[in-house]
Amino acid sequence: MNLRRVKLALCTGEMACVIASLAAARAADIAMDKSGVGDLDRFAFWNSIVGLSVMLFFLLWVAAVLLAVFSRQREFYASKREYWLNLVPDVILPPLVMLAGWAAVFMLL
Repeated sequence: MNLRRVKLALCTGEMACVIASLAAARAADIAMDKSGVGDLDRFAFWNSIVGLSVMLFFLLWVAAVLLAVFSRQREFYASKREYWLNLVPDVILPPLVMLAGWAAVFMLL
């Protein structure tokens, strides 16, 4: 399998985890009323999905970082700029999207 396809597959998995965690966080917020009265079982269910998706996100992200470090040794880049541009979709963008999504969720709630 092509190394670039593996990197993009990891990035896609990370983005899926981001979307799942944000959607589950919203569902957990809906399950628990602001007054503290709500469906505790549904809240615990959605909250556990948030935790699992965040954990899976970080596992995939660490795998992407390690792949980027080891592929740097195998591939030749003409300049440092080309190397950093190659890292943007694989390593840098997913955590930024997750942080921006969480910030947006907290601003909206």
